[in-house]
Amino acid sequence: MRKWRKLFAQALIASAGILVALSGATTSVFANADGTTNVKNDKVTVNPAHGVTTNSIQGVDISSLQAELNAGVKFYGYNGKKQDILQTLEDSGVNYVRLRIWNDPYDSKGHTYGGGDATLANEVKTAKDATAHHMKVLIDLQYSDFWADPAKQALPKAWKNYTFAQKKTAVYNYTKKVVTTMKKAGVDIGMVQVGNETTKGMMQESDPAKYMQYIAEGVNAVHKYAPGALAAVHYESPSESSFAKIAAELKANKVNYDVMGATYYPHWNGPDSKLIGAEKVITKTYKKKFAVMEMSYPYTTDDMDGQNNIVGDITNPPFPISVQGQSDAISDVWKTVMQNGYGKALGAFYWEPAWIPVKAGWDNYQYNRDISVKYGTGWATQYAAKYYGDAGYSDQEENVNSYWGASSYDNQALFDPHGYPLQSLLTFKKMITNYVSGSAKKPVDRYKVAKKAYAYTFNGTSDNFTFKKAFALSSLKGYYKINKAEYVIKRNGKTYLYYHITSGKKSGWIWHSYLKKCPNKITKTVKVSYKHRYVVKNKKGSVYGFQGSSNDFQYVTLHYLKNYPKTHFTVTRKTYVKKYNGKTYLYYYVHSGNGKVHGYVWNGYLK
Repeated sequence: MRKWRKLFAQALIASAGILVALSGATTSVFANADGTTNVKNDKVTVNPAHGVTTNSIQGVDISSLQAELNAGVKFYGYNGKKQDILQTLEDSGVNYVRLRIWNDPYDSKGHTYGGGDATLANEVKTAKDATAHHMKVLIDLQYSDFWADPAKQALPKAWKNYTFAQKKTAVYNYTKKVVTTMKKAGVDIGMVQVGNETTKGMMQESDPAKYMQYIAEGVNAVHKYAPGALAAVHYESPSESSFAKIAAELKANKVNYDVMGATYYPHWNGPDSKLIGAEKVITKTYKKKFAVMEMSYPYTTDDMDGQNNIVGDITNPPFPISVQGQSDAISDVWKTVMQNGYGKALGAFYWEPAWIPVKAGWDNYQYNRDISVKYGTGWATQYAAKYYGDAGYSDQEENVNSYWGASSYDNQALFDPHGYPLQSLLTFKKMITNYVSGSAKKPVDRYKVAKKAYAYTFNGTSDNFTFKKAFALSSLKGYYKINKAEYVIKRNGKTYLYYHITSGKKSGWIWHSYLKKCPNKITKTVKVSYKHRYVVKNKKGSVYGFQGSSNDFQYVTLHYLKNYPKTHFTVTRKTYVKKYNGKTYLYYYVHSGNGKVHGYVWNGYLK
């Protein structure tokens, strides 16, 4: 993420040691001195987003979580009670987490660089908790000791004097180390991102012919040591032309990646047409999967921890600066991705929704700054400056020295400054559409209505529809065959089996629990000790086989009686059948003298 370049472009104003928040040009939420915004109960309206299903990646990047927890930050559920944040995220529809990992984000004396203290050890803890809450994990390997983005791709300190060949080996071995550590911890690795926003290079190498060899080594290690995971690459500022160029370079350098990831913040990288163009060229032309790795949007322009926000005043904001606007931004990005991927769209990740103040209130600036030095809860500490200076990034060294401090991201979180979830977090759950997940085996039995409810039509497409009442089941009389059966995943994420029936001019889908199966049953069988010869009474009827069990069988036609008008049959047993309609019928088991015909015949067809 290009945090710093955007942050320092803002007009930062310092007064009596306290950074004053930027004023917003749009409607924002007033924050009191203690950081209270009084918006946690603001309701949002969320419409189903076409294409977004429970199979879509509905992810969040919570890389800073362990630093926050170590510093004493508490999170709560929608009921106002303290709760594991992963439980709250799961309750909200989140099914994936993204976790960045830096090689060694400390100086020689053990001082943290900050940025959420994204060490392997910390991210393993979060990853294990995510897995326990039924989420997959994306590992974001930045191959740096601190923030890596287009403005800076500093080498890890330990690799500073490596040759090109040694760096390639280091990338491979480090990737192996991380994924094997995660696997041993029982983490459900869904994806591994090799490099972060490598638009202008990676590990201080800008020549695509060289730095893409680093990426290739990482991708190969992912495929070798995490064979069930997808290997992703990551670039920012998506557009059709820029991503076409990147994809061509990746292909030319034989990088066998699975997923192209994009950074897309609507207020910085829009409009959506740019994202659509980038996604089209990746999915349609290059046949690769596509996901947005980072997005977020502010619900206020006010500051809540004393550290000036990275996003303050937005000229012509694409959505209102409010909880509803934040929800709209989420829904829009997911809908855009899922509708334009030619079957290869995966979904998206919301960046750092839980990076809230350690101590809420803009008058707690010094406290939050000091606690960041201890736990790494701010975007940077003063100790990161020398790392960038030694790597040759003097501008970044100056930026850290001048502006290091607390979060700078609290106004884009999906939790209020005290750890209570905003209603915009529920967008993940509410934007899911109803969709057909697959066909079921069509039942052969007949059914009757078991409960008075409704049959429905599916309005829309198989991947995005609404239920519309077709007719009341109370209008159905008699017994019906099933035309087809489908599994439907509703917006609540649960799977339901629906049967389609036709009754005259009526047709519709019925939840299977509203219908009762009426099977054919054998109630009694009597052996015939002596043989009787019978002749066909008329030309209708059939000789059947009974397929199934005695308590549930189907008729299988073996022969038509009209083809045997003068044939004599020998009866060997009598069988009483209670059919689906509740009536009992007598069937004879017969065979012809030549042995070519045998099976069950209703006694009314013989004399």
